[in-house]
Amino acid sequence: MSEQDGVTRRNVLLSAGAAAGVLGVGGSNVLQSLSDDSGVNDVERFLQENTVVHGYCSPNCRGHCPLDIHVRDGQIRKVEPAIPDREEFRRACTLGQTHLHRTYNPNRLKYPMKRSDWSPENPNPQGRGPDAEFERIEWAEALDYVADEMDRIRNEYSPESVYFELGSGGSGINGTVYSRLANLFGGTMMSWSIDINVGLGFRRITGAGYFNTPTNMRTDIKNADTILIWGGNVFRSRLNPDARFLLDAIEGGTKIVGIDPVYNQTTAKSDLWLPVKPGKDIHLVMGMIHTVLDEDLEDTEFLRERTLAPALVRTDNGNLLKTGDVLPEGDDETPVAYDADAGQAVALEPETYGEYALRGTFDIDGYEVRTALTELEESVAAYAPEDIEETIGVDADNVRQAVRWLATRGPGGVMTGLGVDRYVYGHVFGQAYAILLALTGDYGRSGCVTGGRFAGSGYKSDYGTVDGSPGTRTLQQKGILSALQGDADPPLKMMYTQSSNFVANQLPDRQQWIDSLSNLDLVAVADIHHTPTVQHADIVLPASHWTEREDVTGAGEHPHAMYREPVHDPLWESKSDHWMIAELADRLGYGEHFERDRTALLRKILEAEDRFTFEEIREKGTIHLETDEVIFKDEFNTPTGRLEIYDEDAPSEKGVSLELPVPLEDRTADDHELADEYPLLFMQGHSKWRIHSQWAENPLMREINPEPRIDINPQDARDRGIEDGEYVRVYNDRGEMVVKAKYNDAYRPGHVNTDQGWWEEHYIAGHHNDLTHTDVSETIENFAFYDTRVEIEPAPDDLDTSKYDDPAETDWIGDFQHGGDTA
Repeated sequence: MSEQDGVTRRNVLLSAGAAAGVLGVGGSNVLQSLSDDSGVNDVERFLQENTVVHGYCSPNCRGHCPLDIHVRDGQIRKVEPAIPDREEFRRACTLGQTHLHRTYNPNRLKYPMKRSDWSPENPNPQGRGPDAEFERIEWAEALDYVADEMDRIRNEYSPESVYFELGSGGSGINGTVYSRLANLFGGTMMSWSIDINVGLGFRRITGAGYFNTPTNMRTDIKNADTILIWGGNVFRSRLNPDARFLLDAIEGGTKIVGIDPVYNQTTAKSDLWLPVKPGKDIHLVMGMIHTVLDEDLEDTEFLRERTLAPALVRTDNGNLLKTGDVLPEGDDETPVAYDADAGQAVALEPETYGEYALRGTFDIDGYEVRTALTELEESVAAYAPEDIEETIGVDADNVRQAVRWLATRGPGGVMTGLGVDRYVYGHVFGQAYAILLALTGDYGRSGCVTGGRFAGSGYKSDYGTVDGSPGTRTLQQKGILSALQGDADPPLKMMYTQSSNFVANQLPDRQQWIDSLSNLDLVAVADIHHTPTVQHADIVLPASHWTEREDVTGAGEHPHAMYREPVHDPLWESKSDHWMIAELADRLGYGEHFERDRTALLRKILEAEDRFTFEEIREKGTIHLETDEVIFKDEFNTPTGRLEIYDEDAPSEKGVSLELPVPLEDRTADDHELADEYPLLFMQGHSKWRIHSQWAENPLMREINPEPRIDINPQDARDRGIEDGEYVRVYNDRGEMVVKAKYNDAYRPGHVNTDQGWWEEHYIAGHHNDLTHTDVSETIENFAFYDTRVEIEPAPDDLDTSKYDDPAETDWIGDFQHGGDTA
């Protein structure tokens, strides 16, 4: 294995021909074909020369854009957006059009490898990490190691002691096949502790929501009259999937209110900017609810027909009055309203209008009750915009203006980003803004915007867990950490991770996760590139790139299913994850349940699909699937069938019961115990140059965005004696990082940011996730990345910054061994 001699930021040239030249070694027939134009090779015969191949992008950006991949002489020459059946969904961002550079990146994993000082008899976990060295092994040996350890650990501990970690680094059938093996084996899998805060709070009111909150299809955005874009920078981190549709709306006269602590690309395009202080979003939405009720802007017809606003709440215990309490032949589930015309209590059925009282206190058969809307009105009484101006950092008149636009101009709503998810109590915001939109009637009609996860489609399939499988133990990521640390029964003793860079890079309080790996006998990682998590592996399994795999996927947030044709065989000795899983299944005795032929497997997966055939999608590349443009038109998926603006089954936080939202804060609170020692609130925004940690080693992107920086208000910097462009030490009680300071007055004083997704080797020292923490709320185990406090000081004078001192000569790809020569 050679060092990466001569591989620098400048000489990893950004053309297809140069990329092929970088790869024209190694003994593989495919590699020889990439650099040899003297004759027709197998790849060219398969693809036909000068052909355009169907493809699509697979990262966790929710875009899933269809792509045309241009191939000549068996090599990718360029990538551009494909035109699907619905042409308005033709798009592809800068990242999606650089798959040439990802496919032919010298950082690709090339061969199966074993950590040199690992063996089943002596795992030597302390050898993992930055100094680990690897040796090339054969595929059979690598898979034998993994399967043998899985079998041993199953017998010695439990099947659940094997952790199958499936990350979000790719879409398609591999996750389905991976989960099939995990369920047959009986291992442990994760459910999420990331970006589910607001969605699950919203779900308590509406019956829908998980990753972010659901809303109409993107093509309906143009029909909104007012959109509050809350905690998301559409024109940066959602540029590709959402921006063009939002621009159509703006051109059509939609009023845009940007709600964000940061003056950014989206707030700059807004008609009104509400620069809410970090973590004060719940206070602000309470002020908006107050304004609606104070100015009589609520949609009374909608409230009566589709919400619990007229439901009667018992003053003695806070429960809803039920028909079984007061009506003959009633039950213990149906709530009661007071019919003002009839002067009597009636059952409050879903999707039923009546002249129900919306406000007031009543005596019903000896029960003192008040309407839910009255309870809500009392709960927001102290949050008049004028009374909370200083708390939220937003002018009261602007709060009222935003609410008036929302309530009086026609359909609209709130387009949520993921910013508020990253605070401990972000779920209360989800609950609160769902109530705000119930008051304005912004559900179930064209032009309503109820969240940030747009309606789309997926293909039908009944291919999944094998009948009779023992199934998996499922733990949220917070619980996975405890199990890795040994605080679970049974503990985790092995990890096989696919398409994931979680443990060593993406999870909060990173050092805690890395330390927990010392309890494992084997860490096996399957990935495309040499990520930080790969560097902590014992067995490394090189995965083929997306462009090298035949695959199908549902679009998720646009109305298509898509097919991908491989442009050529996998490079070097890389293999698809599906191939690896089938090989392991054979070794573990489950081979009969796995189809080895990829095309045959795709046919099997699509057998339940009655809207198109496999032949049709393979021919066309994308298939349009009829999808409702407007959601929430029918009865809500809640116990009452209505929007439950009052939640009698509410959870509690910090001793506060949340039948109605109550502003709660953790580290963003002005009087938090760490506020004096660590006065700066630290955010880690999403970059347009990466999808999480993917593309971090893409040469084209690194030319544009070479190193991590921290955005800091100039006044905060000067107060600390920090010059613009100077290296600084960012620290708290958990860790530190050393990065360049970037003066940026788009951030208010007291608020700093480093874009997330950078790898450890990109920092002069430390890492942004050495500063974050794993504290979660009592209700939802959602990691609160933004609820973080830090302090900053100039970096030491003797700091070694040589990796960035001369960018033209810097070996930015690093000194890791990637499994083979690249030059």
